[in-house]
Amino acid sequence: MLQQAYGEDCLSHMQCHEGYHHFKLRRTPIKDDPKSGWPSTSIDEDHVEEVLAVIHQNHRPTVCEVAVVVGICISSYHPILTKKLKMHRGAAKSSLKGQQFQTVEEVEEN
Repeated sequence: MLQQAYGEDCLSHMQCHEGYHHFKLRRTPIKDDPKSGWPSTSIDEDHVEEVLAVIHQNHRPTVCEVAVVVGICISSYHPILTKKLKMHRGAAKSSLKGQQFQTVEEVEEN
């Protein structure tokens, strides 16, 4: 009946049935389900090592600088930093806050 009224712009019977089934199971956010397809090739150990090397060379690189040097897309940079390298914004500042150092070597050790 809806397809007669709205034509091809309407959901099919099967799509409506699947949506109802998910709603009945209380699984309304179905967009978080695992997706099929190719795995990400940007977040592998080689790229993680390259990102780490760039960060060690320049302690304050921009996201675009790292992406261009390593050859990854910008959206892959954040998961590499947070999930693979366990680096989070402000982590370095908070760990050194309030400490006094006499030499550069003491800073590098911490």
